[in-house]
Amino acid sequence: MPSKKLRNIIVAGKRTSMRLEPAFWDALTEIAQREGLTVGTLCTRLAERVEALDTNSLSSAVRVYVMEYFRAATPGREEVRCELAVAAE
Repeated sequence: MPSKKLRNIIVAGKRTSMRLEPAFWDALTEIAQREGLTVGTLCTRLAERVEALDTNSLSSAVRVYVMEYFRAATPGREEVRCELAVAAE
């Protein structure tokens, strides 16, 4: 199993570190590009909604968001709704 990669990002104007598996970093970057955002802006929006996921971990919120984002985009999955619609704001 690939090890988690630690990266520094700017969230809400502050430098922070987040450790994610490479696949999640790739997916997060892809989502940000699709939505015309930076990874930092997307993570800032997610950080504002961490409580909605009943977690206090930004990395957990990112993993859930990435899964929900791509599930919602899957054809035939119209019933799945991304609870954290942060990119469309």
